[in-house]
Amino acid sequence: MSANRRRYVKALYGFDAVVQRVEESCWGSESPCEGWSALDVLAHNVGMCEMIAGIARGIPADTAQHPTLGNPKKDWIDARDDVLEALDQPGALEIEVGTPWGHLAVDRFVGIVAVDPLLHTFDLAKSSGQAVVLDEELAKAAYNQLEKAGDMIRGERFGPAVPVAPDASITDKLIAIAGRNP
Repeated sequence: MSANRRRYVKALYGFDAVVQRVEESCWGSESPCEGWSALDVLAHNVGMCEMIAGIARGIPADTAQHPTLGNPKKDWIDARDDVLEALDQPGALEIEVGTPWGHLAVDRFVGIVAVDPLLHTFDLAKSSGQAVVLDEELAKAAYNQLEKAGDMIRGERFGPAVPVAPDASITDKLIAIAGRNP
């Protein structure tokens, strides 16, 4: 397993742990992602799983959609299991396909998007009243990635960086650089 795939899968399972603890009454709760509920955060992650499963099967990312969820936890489990199965196929990580960042190998793409389930773990935990616990190794790698990307990350879901103390935890630094208040 590549280091990129390992980080992505680890982040996916961290997100999964939070999903499994969300109470049904929390899906409509506001999330730290402006304009998104907890259910919107989950739907986005289901869509990302579907997109990554597609590219691992040679389908360009531009066919991906933001799904409507009928049964949030079941829909999540189905998408999670499908992306894991797709990434497990021999040669899947070497496939080159169109992505939002150009023509990339699947391995490189999952390395870039591993930050997504990690940040959304924070969003979903906050919106559902759970403690935020992010893997420090993943948080450090994601922070370094976002710091290197600079203002290229700013946009719809990444606001201006929020100031934090120099001795803040790596989780707080990651959340802050993504434009969220830790």
